[in-house]
Amino acid sequence: MVPFHRGARPTDVLGGTICPLPDPVPVLVAHTKLWARTGLRRCFSQREGFISIPAFQSPEHLPAQCQQMAPCVLVLDQSMLERLDLPELLGALDYRRSVRVLVVGPEQDDETVQGFIRTGCMGFASEQAAPSLLKKAVRALARGELWVDRRLITGVIHQLQCSLTSRQLTPRENEILRLIALGLKNRTIAEKLCISHETVRWHIRSLHSKLGVQDRLETAWYAQTFLTDAQPALVLEPASASAG
Repeated sequence: MVPFHRGARPTDVLGGTICPLPDPVPVLVAHTKLWARTGLRRCFSQREGFISIPAFQSPEHLPAQCQQMAPCVLVLDQSMLERLDLPELLGALDYRRSVRVLVVGPEQDDETVQGFIRTGCMGFASEQAAPSLLKKAVRALARGELWVDRRLITGVIHQLQCSLTSRQLTPRENEILRLIALGLKNRTIAEKLCISHETVRWHIRSLHSKLGVQDRLETAWYAQTFLTDAQPALVLEPASASAG
């Protein structure tokens, strides 16, 4: 089994600052088999520094339960991903800050685990892992750290850096990217920039192509990785260049 351990802090990898969760750490366990393990419930007891409760089995109730318990760590059964729209779930939450997702499931290949991280999850652990190891994983997420093999994080960042250096963004695309990172919707972006809604959509399609991302959540992930509040990190053309 590939060992999983703490990665870099999100201030190094994801951009921005993620504060530690309160102590005792709130944990929402959306994994029926894990919750049935007495040893795991003991590891996540209040005596061990956690407040843990089981999630509803119905996926449609999960976002509301996360919001009620936030800030928290969500221990998510990988099999539930087939019944959840994960980008929509994470988009509805202040992911990585108020809700930090640890996916737990069968052993996966590197590409699958990297996909979890690119989507917005903060870690992956085997469902066969000892309760003590799962406790360490949850503690790492609570501190604002990633829980995956370091070489996988290196791979994700390398992919992003390659797309950053190989394809330039226009000033307008940088502008829209920053606004997406702030969580603004297309119509709000259009009003703020005094351009049409269709123009915003056109720029976002261009961003997806240039950055190699599939959807809005991955675009926001990319923005939070390479942008700071003080200065755009992706301004690769002079400010006087033509903007669409």
